Parts: sequence; structure tokens; C-alpha cells
Amino acid sequence: MLTAAIILSVVFTSLGFVVTSGNAKYILSGYNTMSEADRAKMDIEGYLRFFKKFHITLGVTLIAGYLVLSSFNMNWAGTFMIMYPLLAYVFLIAKGNKFYKGTKGQRAGTYVGMSIILVVAVAVGIQLYSSFRNSEILLTDNKLEIKGIYGLSLKKADVAEIDVVADIPPISFKSNGFAAGDFSKGSFKTKDGRTIKLFVNKKADPFLLIKTKTDEIYYSSDEISSPELYNKIKAWMSR
Repeated sequence: MLTAAIILSVVFTSLGFVVTSGNAKYILSGYNTMSEADRAKMDIEGYLRFFKKFHITLGVTLIAGYLVLSSFNMNWAGTFMIMYPLLAYVFLIAKGNKFYKGTKGQRAGTYVGMSIILVVAVAVGIQLYSSFRNSEILLTDNKLEIKGIYGLSLKKADVAEIDVVADIPPISFKSNGFAAGDFSKGSFKTKDGRTIKLFVNKKADPFLLIKTKTDEIYYSSDEISSPELYNKIKAWMSR
């Protein structure tokens, strides 16, 4: 996640220098779709000074905030890295309105943009809240379910083997999953080319390994230890 934070910080900071008065009508979102008459009603020089300062500040505070929060809690740091830029862009749109002296209809479009970003931020926040929680395993008469995001369901007959292991395999990338803070959930590719499923709180080791004919599933939670869960599933399988 540190790498992602550094990349985002560099991208945001670079944006402050990339957009200039010479290329704004081609690459600056919103301004590039205005008519020449509407562009004449905008203080583009003043806006670009604000735009540059905003992005430099965003880039610096993003990496600084991430480093500070990661020293306390990786989940807070992950949430900050995702939510902070979204909310910062709401401020950018709102503040940028003062540089435009045109029609009310054109200015009203900025409020639509702000509303869209806020809706996205709320949806992302809900998703993060779910993702930064331990996945739950439920056992019924003939079914093992892993609840929550990217969850799955296994019939008792599908479970070929269970074990408790000290580590998960080295991961190359996520193919369809979530990975931030202390949590990894979904499908991931290992460095040796295998696809595995993770539902892990990386601070809660060791890990429960569930093997089926087609899948290798790793699970851990700080609400129940893997050895305790292993014994529960062993008893369930023998019933």
C-alpha cells in the first residue's frame, strides 16, 4: 500500500504542473468542453494558480497522512488514501466555482459534479466499512459459508482437506478481490502462478487452509483463532 500511496502522491503533485494556460482548453476537464464565449467568462489564470496549489498540497498531504496513520493502524491509512482524494475534489469543484462569472446553468453543473463525487464517496465508504471487517464463517448441516464481500458457499462434500498454516503463499497480484490495510479478500494470483482465495486478517495468524477439488482457500479472523476454527470444522465434517 505504501507503493500505491507514493504513486498517487506523485500523480496528484504532477497534475499541478502538467495543466497550463496553454493546454488547459485541451486537457482541463470542464474547461475543455466550454464554448469560447464561456471560457472568456472564466479567470483561467487565477484558477490554474489555485489548481496547481491544490494538487501540490493534495500530493504532499496524502503521503504524509498515509505515513502518519500507517504507524498507528493500516486500515485507517488505507481508508485515508482512498477517501481523502475524493473529498478533496469536492472542495476543488466548490472552490473553483468562484473563478467562473458565467451563467447560472453552467455554474450549477459544478454542484452536480460535487453531488456525484459525494455519492461515490458514500458508496466507497460503505464498501470500505464492509471490507475492513473480519469475514465470518457459518456452518450449517451441509454447508460452509464465508459471509461478506467476495464470500462463497461450499457443500460439506466439497471440502477435501483442512489445515492450519503459518503463512499464506507469496502473492503476485489480485485477480478479483480487495487488498488494503490488514485485509485481503477474493481471488489472488500467487507468484508461482496459482489462483487462491483469501479471506484473511493478516494480523490474525496462523491461517486456516481449506482445500476443495478446485480451490485453495485461506481464512483468518481476530474474533476466533484458526486452531479453534479448525476443530469446529473437523467436528462438522465428521457429523
